[in-house]
Amino acid sequence: MEDINLDEIIDCLSKIAEILHDKPKEALRELREISARVDSQVPYRDGHNQRVSRYSLQLGKQLELNEKEMVILETAALLHDFGKICIDEKILIKPSSLTDREKTEIQQHAIKGYYILAGFAEFEDALDGVRTHHERFDGRGYPEGLMKKNIPLIGRIIAVADAYDAMTSKRPYREARTKEQAVEELKKCSGSQFDPIVVDAFINVLNIGAWRKKI
Repeated sequence: MEDINLDEIIDCLSKIAEILHDKPKEALRELREISARVDSQVPYRDGHNQRVSRYSLQLGKQLELNEKEMVILETAALLHDFGKICIDEKILIKPSSLTDREKTEIQQHAIKGYYILAGFAEFEDALDGVRTHHERFDGRGYPEGLMKKNIPLIGRIIAVADAYDAMTSKRPYREARTKEQAVEELKKCSGSQFDPIVVDAFINVLNIGAWRKKI
């Protein structure tokens, strides 16, 4: 990950944070560029963050979030995997099964991303999504074991968008699933891993074809 200058990126994020509330469109435009830069290098170099952001925004529209909430959602989605810049890339792209230690290290990315970005007060609401996008609806997720409505909606949205994109993308350790296979898995995990309302909303997004836009 030597190509990533973390100090430089943090400096850019600081400037984005300063204008996020007064000039959200400009801030998001610059944040997309930063996210794309990170996306091109870690962990899979395939645009994962960009797609998760687009899926999340379609979900936000389906769930009728207001304009301010949509800005927060996009910010969180673009930054949701930021903590992975602190994880050894050999672990992220390992083609074989992970050890317990490696699994624990990967699970740290949500809280690491949260703490790296916590100094930016302007990102406070968005950081709920960064911190909680791997929580589970049944309380068996991480890092805090939150459950149901104790998980911020932003985290519940990104969880579904993130899982769908992960399933439908090729990874070093497995082939991509089809859209139909991924939807069946979301349905299977609705009420346990995922918020049923968010799953139903996402399936509706897929069914009406909104997911095709800009993806």
